[in-house]
Order: sequence, then C-alpha cells, then structure tokens
Amino acid sequence: MIAACAPASDTSQSGTAIAPIHLDDIHYIVRDEEAAVAFFEDNFSGREMAHPGERFDLARFVSLKWQGPTITITKTGPYEELPADRNQRWLEAEIIDPVSEIDQPVYGARWLAIATPSLEEARQSLSANGVQFAPGDISLPMEPEARAFGILGPDGALIVIVERADMDFGEAQYAIDHIQFLVEDVDANAGFFAEIFDAETTAMSDHSAELKVADAKLVLSTPEGLGLSTDAVAPRAKEGAIRIGLDHLGFLYEDIKEAVDGASTNGRTPVFEPQRYIYRGKPTVYTFTAFRMPDDFSIEMVQADGRIGPHSYYVDQAAKP
Repeated sequence: MIAACAPASDTSQSGTAIAPIHLDDIHYIVRDEEAAVAFFEDNFSGREMAHPGERFDLARFVSLKWQGPTITITKTGPYEELPADRNQRWLEAEIIDPVSEIDQPVYGARWLAIATPSLEEARQSLSANGVQFAPGDISLPMEPEARAFGILGPDGALIVIVERADMDFGEAQYAIDHIQFLVEDVDANAGFFAEIFDAETTAMSDHSAELKVADAKLVLSTPEGLGLSTDAVAPRAKEGAIRIGLDHLGFLYEDIKEAVDGASTNGRTPVFEPQRYIYRGKPTVYTFTAFRMPDDFSIEMVQADGRIGPHSYYVDQAAKP
C-alpha cells in the first residue's frame, strides 16, 4: 500500500516507458448503443466524431470538448460483422450490469468524472432531463473539498459531476475531468502505469494517488480511500462473465511497437502482441495491444494510421477525415 509519509510532489517515472500522445478512448460497452450516444449528446452537449478511414459499426466516438478524449460506445455482442470464433464468448457469457456495483463494488474503474463550471446549473439541467441521481454523497478522495455529485449513466454506470470553476472549457459546457480507480494496492497500480505508460505521480495521500498520463488524470484509491470496506469489494475477474459499462481505456501512440518494447524493458508483458484490428475481413487503420492492471482492468495502447492527435472531425461537419 502507499505510504502516508510519501511526499505529495513525488514525480518518479520509468526511464524506458514511452509516454502516449493522449488519452484517446474511454470505452463503454452498453446494451443500447443509440441510447448511450444520446445520453452524452443530450445531457453533456457531446458531439459524435467521424471515424478515421472507413467507418466500422462497432464503435461510436463522442467528444464532450474539442481535442479531448472520446467516450467510445460499443454495443453488447454477439456481432454479425465478426466471425463466429470472435463471438463465442458473448454466446456463453453471463452479462453483468454496472448498476450492481453500487451495492457490490468491484476492483477496476469506479467512475468517470465529468467537469462543469457550475455544479448547480448542471444539477438543474440533468434533473430537468430526467437523469437518475446516484444514491449517497460523493467525495473525491484526493480533493475532499471539491463539490461533486453522482449520476447513473448508461446501464447504471456511475458518473461523477465535479465543479471546476477555473477550468478552460473553450466553447464546451462539459469536459472529461478524471477516471477514478478502485484498487487493492496503490503502489502496485502506480508502478504499472509508470513502467508501461510513463505515468507521473502528481499527488499522494494515505490511501490514494493521483497520476498524470499524457493529458489524462487518473486517481487510484484503495477501498479505505473511497470509504469502503475491503471485505465488501469483489475481484473484477469472474469466469464466464462479461461486465458491461466502462470496459477499458486506450492511449494513443505514434509507434506502438516502440511503446511495447519500452514496457517490456521494464518487465511488463502485454496480453497479446500488437495486432491490426480486422473488421468484415478487412484491416482497419487501428493497431492495438492491451495490458492488465494488477486488479484486472484493461488498458490499451492504440495506433491509428495517419493520426497522431485527437479525433479531428465531427460527423455533422462537411469536412471529411
């Protein structure tokens, strides 16, 4: 566990890990794709981003703020576009909704936090839209003084709204603030991000740490850091089950092989070697690989041919990617 006496200014990094370009992908698996896309569009003024290269139907990209990470939406399988062997797990799986994790917390991603310049205006707007508010109070483990509340997103996934009066929102009304993880061991998970994704530890407390990975803020907290009992938290992995909700994060790289080599030098091995994503029998622009956090949550490295920054075009723009 993380030491209470560790300095808040600790910024140790691995010398061989390659830093990503940015957080490209906050990926949700949902039961109703159209409803999930509409949820972020209607409540947070999200706009759908165009696909780089040929569009494929298994992913929808929604951005809350220009040049920010996308919230990626994928419907539950099986998928008619994919061969039978890639659908087999969906045919046999127990599907678990994230709403169950409110009463039975699970290690891994706990919530996505979305920033707003005015918490009261956000509360009124979301209430008028009929959004369901999460039970109980929300306290940010690294910022207990911050004003925040929780709502239930697609399929009951927990989303936290946090007030950031001084943030530059540009023309947006909302922006991605951070991703909160529930972990068994803060040190082990901070080491994972440092040795693979060149994370910088920017703040620490008794049971939590704040990390910076490219342009993303990640917060790691033990159950105690989130006011939970360790005995109440379940492992993420469950044989024969698929958890819908916030499924993984993806960080963009210009050269994914170089990034994997850097992680390998630190003794970190990907779940699979980098591979081109194939859709309807054709290669897409994406090459990807994945690493598993100590608590079994998946973090991906992604390379997209011809793109070395955030998605650049909205679907409703005349310009084409």
